[in-house]
Amino acid sequence: MDILYSSSDSYAFLTGISLLSLLENNKESSEINIYIMDNKITEENKSKLVSIAEKYGRNMYFVPMPDMKALTGQEIDTRRWNISTFGRLYMAGVLPDTVHKVLNIDCDTIIVDSLEPLWNTDMSGKVFGGMLECINDRYRRNVGKQNGDYYLNGGIVFLNLDEVRKNNYEEKFTDYIRVYGSSLAYLDQDVLNGVVEQEKKIKLPMRYNTLSIYFYATYEQILKIRRSRAEDFYSKEEFTDAVNNPALVHFTTCFLDGLRPWIKGNRHPYLDVFLHYKELSPWRDVPLQDDNRSSFAKQRTNLVRKMPKFILCETASLLHGVIIPERNYKKMKRRINK
Repeated sequence: MDILYSSSDSYAFLTGISLLSLLENNKESSEINIYIMDNKITEENKSKLVSIAEKYGRNMYFVPMPDMKALTGQEIDTRRWNISTFGRLYMAGVLPDTVHKVLNIDCDTIIVDSLEPLWNTDMSGKVFGGMLECINDRYRRNVGKQNGDYYLNGGIVFLNLDEVRKNNYEEKFTDYIRVYGSSLAYLDQDVLNGVVEQEKKIKLPMRYNTLSIYFYATYEQILKIRRSRAEDFYSKEEFTDAVNNPALVHFTTCFLDGLRPWIKGNRHPYLDVFLHYKELSPWRDVPLQDDNRSSFAKQRTNLVRKMPKFILCETASLLHGVIIPERNYKKMKRRINK
């Protein structure tokens, strides 16, 4: 397996914890090569990352992060994300030609089962594989896609590098970023979904990217919140299997909690599992971060935790199903019309 993480120094400890969980649960794999797209990681943290790979007898390589300003001719406002998230778009150009496909894994994850079945997915004729986002057609419209087309989450990005190289997708990605720049609501995720054609995408099993919200809300509540049709998402059976038997847990931001496992006060069901791998890692002695949010943000989380679910779902449905995608659409239209 060829695995890539894109990381800055501030996320190096999360990358290490995720990597350790991956290697611990994939000991039977005959070969695992780890690539770290390096956005100014310190030598100290690089040494710690290398020590994890060496412990399991795996190869690790650091590859350069593309200069996004030089590529696109502009500064991109990435808001709460790091610029390194764009790195996955340029894997074909920085990885050796002998790497034909690669799994990019977000660093805010833990892997709790083998990834071999995922790695063995037939990517013939495909460019981009990922897990379906539970969204409505407003989000698809925003990236120029048709109703019902796949809109895949960027937490796990399975790229067929041969197809990317053959059809110059990196150039297409760059052109898309030049057009939309800081108006991209979900950065590289929007780029991948906006550029890659429907027939070149492949939907992967949900259990390989189980988002935080899936642990806090029911299947019906998720559909309600996102105003999505069941036929555009996974079945209830697939959803239940992913929650009860995940292979990869993705600690995404979630309004139903407000915090993530490396911050004090988090309540994620897999918090103890995250802490277990942290304890095994070179960052075991690094304390959990304090909750430094504003008083308003803390009060909002407390209110959400106490609010009846039916009221919460109605409110979130309006926000996430209508207001947010419409706001994002207006930003993109203003960008184009400049």
